[in-house]
Amino acid sequence: MKKFSGWVSLFAVCALLAATFAGCSTHEYAFTSPSIVIDAAMLSGYIGAENVVIVDMQEPEAYASAHLEGAVNIPSSEIVINVPVPNMLTSSKKIENVMGEHGISNNCLVIAYDTDRMSASRLLWTLFMYGFENVAVVSGGFDAIQAAGLPVTDKVPDIRPATFTAGEPSSEWCVDMARVREQVDTPSDGVILLDVRSEEEYLSEGKIPTAVMRDYLDNYREDGTLYSRDMTRIMYREDGIFPEDEIIIYCRSSFRAAPVFVQLYEAGYRNIKLYDGAFLEWTSFTDNPVEMPAGAVAPTPKDAS
Repeated sequence: MKKFSGWVSLFAVCALLAATFAGCSTHEYAFTSPSIVIDAAMLSGYIGAENVVIVDMQEPEAYASAHLEGAVNIPSSEIVINVPVPNMLTSSKKIENVMGEHGISNNCLVIAYDTDRMSASRLLWTLFMYGFENVAVVSGGFDAIQAAGLPVTDKVPDIRPATFTAGEPSSEWCVDMARVREQVDTPSDGVILLDVRSEEEYLSEGKIPTAVMRDYLDNYREDGTLYSRDMTRIMYREDGIFPEDEIIIYCRSSFRAAPVFVQLYEAGYRNIKLYDGAFLEWTSFTDNPVEMPAGAVAPTPKDAS
């Protein structure tokens, strides 16, 4: 009898999975090739390869202590500006200089990793914004690299400067405050404001009206690696977020929004954009509405991711 019961349970699980994937099949996901998310174990084939530059996004002190062999150091502070609010997209000229100084040309494959689950994805989004899409991030970052037993060193590699040309900032991957205000004032079906801050932040500071809350950490397994394409599709589908939607992602300064952008892109979403000014910019204008939980005080601008 127990054996029969076990088969029934197995059948029920299989039926549930079949129903889930059948539901997903009604939505069209773009095919991502090559992948923009790389497992750490795959990096061994890229170390020292021609026209491949691996970028370590740690702060200089941490990089000087230990980094993947051959990796160059570009901390996140080099790819942002702090006006009108912290952590905004920097200029094309600055990106050209930073990439070129670190030996990155337009013919390179850039593979970035970090220790904060944000910076490598922010570099990817930044390069996308300037028309360069031959870039990937390491799932799990430096922790995964070390766990995979890859060579780690404190030696700085020799860098041969290169020429990198950035295009004009793209409206394909970014929206401004006016676009968000338009959605708030006149909500449009098929447009989702996705707030990826924590529940605690929402309870204490509120959110942009109509926004859906989904903590960016929900995209990660316990070991810090990103969920697979299929699991991502299932999770977002359960939240009513589909590839045909226009998805506008923000957090406090859109650093945490960047890995969500990467995860959704990898899963086949393409109509995805960051609101770069994010909650910091939104709350710096007193005429912008903020949806507050009952009993909470109005938020005040402050520096954070």
